[in-house]
Amino acid sequence: MQTIPFFKHATLREIIITRLCCAANIVVIVGCAGYLIGYYDAAGLRWPWLIAALLLGYFLADLFSGLVHWVVDTWLDEAMLGRGIAITREHHSHPSHVLLYDFLDQASLGAAPSAVVFGIAAVVTAQFPVSPLTYALMVIWFVIATCMLFGMSFHNLAHWPVRPPLLRIAQRLHLVCSPEHHWRHHRDHTVRYCVINGWANYPCDRLRLWSRLERLVAATTGRAPRADEATWERKLGDAGVVAGVPQRAA
Repeated sequence: MQTIPFFKHATLREIIITRLCCAANIVVIVGCAGYLIGYYDAAGLRWPWLIAALLLGYFLADLFSGLVHWVVDTWLDEAMLGRGIAITREHHSHPSHVLLYDFLDQASLGAAPSAVVFGIAAVVTAQFPVSPLTYALMVIWFVIATCMLFGMSFHNLAHWPVRPPLLRIAQRLHLVCSPEHHWRHHRDHTVRYCVINGWANYPCDRLRLWSRLERLVAATTGRAPRADEATWERKLGDAGVVAGVPQRAA
């Protein structure tokens, strides 16, 4: 089994794009943080509501990671996103290779949509007078943008062959996605798309959200979901799937 990622090499253009995507999302994170620090006293948001906003943001970050993951896996191809799609397709047949890519190479996949969606959300929120509601919303945008920058890092924790005790505890408490939880996605690409903590997978999978969205998009556009998946599996081979994501946690 190959132990070197297939798409480790990046062109100068690809390097610049990934850096710009990550930088844009960092700008959003810093902007939200500045608002939260600057208007903490003026907003008057009480601690119970602040904690609630943090938890809601963490749940919505998981849900948004699932949406991005579903779109990338199901509808996008190499012609649209190039190397980013190639890396995700490689992950399906060689899951352990994801641990061998640089942070920014992977972070850009979540950072780009986050910068657009939550950058706009933060700017709009900042236009309103400071209040507990606007402050809570900015907390949510901050948490989501931060989690999306580290989205693949959260995901990769479920692929670590050896897990420190603290990580094991966090995964057992469902604070981050566990190997047992995430493994289902590698066996069935219609479930368990959310990869931050897995919280959103329970309502999404119970409602069969992704399968229903696939049918809706297919009926509307005539496109087939995961149309290039078989081609990529033949191209890359199917070795290393079980070794990459153990069915039992190490």
